[in-house]
Amino acid sequence: MTLVSSSVMADTEEITTAQAPFDDHNCDIILRSSNGVDFHVFKLILALVSPVFKDMFTLPQSESQSDVSSVPVVTVAESSTTLESLLLLCYPATTPTFDGLDDAKAVMEAARKYDMQAALSRAGDITMAQFLPNHFLELYALSCRFGWEHHAQTAATQALTIKNLGRPSNKFDGMRDINALDHHRLLEYHYKCGVAAQAVGSSLSWLGFSSRQMQLWRHCSCRSGTDAMIVQADFGNIKVAPWFYEYLVSSGKELLAKPCNSTLWELASYNRAITKATECIYCRSTVVENMDRFRVLYIAQVKKVVATVRLEASD
Repeated sequence: MTLVSSSVMADTEEITTAQAPFDDHNCDIILRSSNGVDFHVFKLILALVSPVFKDMFTLPQSESQSDVSSVPVVTVAESSTTLESLLLLCYPATTPTFDGLDDAKAVMEAARKYDMQAALSRAGDITMAQFLPNHFLELYALSCRFGWEHHAQTAATQALTIKNLGRPSNKFDGMRDINALDHHRLLEYHYKCGVAAQAVGSSLSWLGFSSRQMQLWRHCSCRSGTDAMIVQADFGNIKVAPWFYEYLVSSGKELLAKPCNSTLWELASYNRAITKATECIYCRSTVVENMDRFRVLYIAQVKKVVATVRLEASD
C-alpha cells in the first residue's frame, strides 16, 4: 500500500467513486482499487478491524491528496469488486453477496492480507451458506486452509453424498488449496462413515420393541424355508426372507460407498426386494407398506450412527 497523488492516477485512468456507503465525502481516508474506484471510508473503522491499517495510520503521512478534498488516498492491489465486499464485511449492518466462489476466495485472501480476522470469519460463514450445496469439496479445502474445523466438518458431511470418494474421478478444483493430510482426513472420514452405515443393516439390534409387530417378521413360507436367514434384533434373533436379507446386504454395500440418507432413497435395491417379495403369496400383500415403514427406521438409524463419526482434527 502506498500514498499517491490522485492527479498522477488521473493521467493514466479515469477515477470513479464507489457506491454507497462508500461515497461519503466526510471520510478521512480514501482507498483506491486497482481499477481506479475510490472508496471513501473512515480510519477508525479500518483501524478497529485491521492491525495492518492501524499500524499504517500511525506512520507519518505524505501530502498526497484526492482531487475532491484534503483526504489522503491509499492505493491497494485489490479490484473494486473484492474491495467492496471486504469493506462490507467490516462495516456495521452490511453484508456482501459473492458473485462466485472465486470472488469469495479473493475476499478471503484480502482479509488475511490485512489481518482482518472478524471479516475473514464472516466471509467463511457467508461462503458456506451461499455455496455449500454445489461446492462442498472446494469449501472443505478452504476450511482446512483457514483452520475452520466446524466448516470442514459440515463440508465433509456433505461429501458423503459422493459415491466411492477417493477414486481419481473425484478430483476437484479445491485440491489446489489443500494439503495431502487434509485430503486424507476427508477420505478417512468418508470411509469410517461408510463402515458405520453398512453395519446398521448387518444387525437389527437397533430396532425398538414396537417394531416387533411388523409384518416383515411374521411367519410365512419364504421365511420358514431352508433359505431363510437369521438376523439379530432387539427383541431376539429373527428369521427373515432371502429377499429381505439380500436387501440388507446390497443396501449396506451401497452405504459403504455413499454413506448418506439419500442412498436409501435410491430405488435399485429397494425395487429389487419388492419384486422378489411379490413371488411370495403372503408377502406380496404387505411388502410395500412394511418396507416403506422399515426404510424410514433404517434411514433414521443410518443418520444417527453417521452423526457420531467426526472428522479427525487437524494437527
